[in-house]
Amino acid sequence: MKTYTETLDIPEIDQIPSFMKILDDLRVGNNVFLKGIAGTGKTTLAEKAAYAHFGRRENDKKALPFIIITCNQYTSPIDIKGGQTITGYKEGGLIEAWREGKILIIDEMPKLDPNTAGLLNDPLAKSAKEGAIIFNGLNEPVEKHPDFGCIATGNVFGKAISSTYIGNNKQDSSLLDRFSGSSYEIGFNESLERSLIYPHLVDACINIRNTILTYEGKDKNANEMEDIMTLRTMVNFQRVYELEMLRQTGVKDPMGKAVRPVRNGKTLKDSIDSYFLTMHPDKAAYVKEESNVEEFLNRYKGVEMKQSFIEEYKRRNGLLTV
Repeated sequence: MKTYTETLDIPEIDQIPSFMKILDDLRVGNNVFLKGIAGTGKTTLAEKAAYAHFGRRENDKKALPFIIITCNQYTSPIDIKGGQTITGYKEGGLIEAWREGKILIIDEMPKLDPNTAGLLNDPLAKSAKEGAIIFNGLNEPVEKHPDFGCIATGNVFGKAISSTYIGNNKQDSSLLDRFSGSSYEIGFNESLERSLIYPHLVDACINIRNTILTYEGKDKNANEMEDIMTLRTMVNFQRVYELEMLRQTGVKDPMGKAVRPVRNGKTLKDSIDSYFLTMHPDKAAYVKEESNVEEFLNRYKGVEMKQSFIEEYKRRNGLLTV
């Protein structure tokens, strides 16, 4: 059992119900699986958990406490255990995390070819075993560091093929068993969204998502959607929204600088229009009308919403004066 004092002052911790459970799993050596649709923050959650587990703060300018293997159809045994490349021997991500005592994040694990994924079976069966030995791409023995841990993510659990996430593969039951009892559904988290996104913007985004769910005949717990409004989408919107509003209002940033206005710069309307461009035209028209998108776009640069932005921006950046 690991004995670090976790860092628990993460702003989002109260909005992530499974966060402490994930930390407990890492503490006792269980492998964790985070499942959810694209854009719900699975990888970000895994990274936050790694920092918290080791009692560190994010962006502390030290070596990362995790190693990520990003899985796809081209992920090879070299990426996992290491092997020879045209530039020489390359160590695998699993071996580095195993040796150095880091959290191994296997991002989108169900996208692995099942034969390649089989390389994880033996190591992940030994995650909680002290001094466990595995072999790298040179067939050299590597002893497990006491701090090694593993978090995998995926759009599906890997038990079946998904009609929405067609890049996934059905994984062997023996691999999935390595995460038994420590799997978590990471879905829409309105509390977290409201803690991160500007109030008027998050209201509009959640309204759009609820309208999409109604159109598709699904509820808020839907595992798959043809079109999604995720936290990632909201954050993308927010970056542009903040830039646009800083240009519009002239509010100075924490360094005391104002953002210079430009002609034809990107706007929140541009972002939302682009989002709907990928949707079937009939569906886009329905969602726009039912969620009053045009009304929001006509109001978000008005006096009331600009003032709301100014107050929220200053609050977030510690610029409010008492």
